[in-house]
Amino acid sequence: MTHLYTAIDLFRRLNQPHMKLVPLLLLMSIMALGALVEVRDALGFPIPNATVCVSNGCVKTNATGIAEIPLGVAVEIYLNDMLVGKTYSTGHDIVTINRLEALSIQPMEASGYVIVKMVKFLNGTYEDLKIEFRNNNLSRPLPVGTINYHLEIYITEVGNYRLPNATLLKTELWNPVVNLERAGLVTSCRIILAPPITSAVLYVNGHAATRGAGNLTTYLIKGLNYSALVYTEVLLPNGTSYTTVFRPQDYCGRLYAVNATRLTIRVVDSFGAVRDDWLIKAAGRTYRGQAELWALPGVVYKVEIDAGFTKKDVSIATRYPSETLIVNIENSYLVLNYLQPPARVYILGNYSVVDRMPRRVELPPGKYTVVVDVGGRNVTYTVTLRPGQALQLTVGLSTSPQQQKTNTDMTYVFVGVIATAIAATALLAIKATRRRPQLTRAPSRS
Repeated sequence: MTHLYTAIDLFRRLNQPHMKLVPLLLLMSIMALGALVEVRDALGFPIPNATVCVSNGCVKTNATGIAEIPLGVAVEIYLNDMLVGKTYSTGHDIVTINRLEALSIQPMEASGYVIVKMVKFLNGTYEDLKIEFRNNNLSRPLPVGTINYHLEIYITEVGNYRLPNATLLKTELWNPVVNLERAGLVTSCRIILAPPITSAVLYVNGHAATRGAGNLTTYLIKGLNYSALVYTEVLLPNGTSYTTVFRPQDYCGRLYAVNATRLTIRVVDSFGAVRDDWLIKAAGRTYRGQAELWALPGVVYKVEIDAGFTKKDVSIATRYPSETLIVNIENSYLVLNYLQPPARVYILGNYSVVDRMPRRVELPPGKYTVVVDVGGRNVTYTVTLRPGQALQLTVGLSTSPQQQKTNTDMTYVFVGVIATAIAATALLAIKATRRRPQLTRAPSRS
C-alpha cells in the first residue's frame, strides 16, 4: 500500500510539461510492485488478522481485512493457522471465507466427531484436524474457503442415544450433508393406530422417546431396543383403561389394532320401551338409558341395572367386534283415581310407596295392599299386578245412599302403617274393634 501511495505522489511531481515518456514508464514499474488482497466473511464484513502468504513471506490483514502483497504471485490464506483459501494476486482480489458451525445431519440430530483430512497448516505440515460436534453443532466453527477438504464423520450418538459402535460416514467440506436413513443408521416408521386406541408412547431402552395418536411416525435407530405402550378406550371390569405393549419395528407401514368389542347395553321394560331414566352400571361407569363402551372379548363384565323400584344384575363376556345386550326389567303401573282427596296413601308389597296423593305409580309385578287414609278412616284394597299391566283403581268413600248406610252400620278397622320410600317391607298393625252381627266388609278391589 505504501508503494502505491509513493507511486501516485511521484506521478504528480513528475507530471510537468518538460517530463515525457520516462516518468510514465517509471510509474508503471512502481505500481507493478504491489497488489491488495481483501478477506471477507459471508456477510461481506472484513476478517482482520487473517494470514496472507506468498512465496517470500506472510502478512496479516488489517482491521479492514486488507493485506498488501506483490502483484502476480500465488497467494495462500490462513485462518487459525489452517489453510482456507488460495488465489493469485491480480491487483485487488477479494476472498470470501464462510464459517461452518453445524453439520447438516438428517433426519435426526447426531453427535460424534469429524476429521478434516490432510489439513495444511501455516508451519507447512499436513495433519488431520479433529472437531467434536453435539446434536449437529460443531464445538468450534470450521472456516470454509476455496479448499475443499475431505471429511470423515464419526457418528457415536443419534437423537441422544449412544450407538453400540461409532459409524463412519465420508463427505466433503463444501457439502457437509449426512443422511442417516440412507446410511442405514435409522429407519422411517409410520404406524396407523386404529380405534379404540387413543395414543401410543414409544420407548427406547426404557426411556420415553415420542408420543403419537392416529398416525405414529418416528425414526427407529439401528441397534436400539424399542417398545410401544398403547392407551385405549377399552375399559376393564374394574373401570381402569386397558393398555398393551407391542414392538413398533414389527408394524412399520402397517395398521395396529387391539382386539376389542363395541358393546351396547339397553334396558327395556315390560311395555317394550327403552328406558332412558334407569341407570346402567358397567365397568366402573354409570350410564343413563343406554351404555356404549369398549370391552375386552372373553372377559366377564358385571352389569347392574337400577330401575329405582328394583335392581338387576347380569353378566356378559363378548365374542364379536360389535354386540348389543338387552336387559329386560319387569314393571307395571298402578293408576289411582280418587273419590275424595286422601290424607295419605300407603302401597305395601314387593316395593312400598308412601305418598300424599299419587296418581300413577310404577311397581314391580306382585301382590300389593293399598291403604288410603281418607276422612279420618283407613280404606284397604288388595291388588295383584302382572308384568306390562297398568291397573286402574278407584279409592275413597262412596257417596251412594246404600253405601252410606253400610258405612254407618260398620266400624272400620284401624290400620297402623309404618312405611318409608326406602324400606323394602312395611309393618301393617291392625287394631280390631268389636263387630256387629252381619256387618259388611270394607270395599276391596283387585
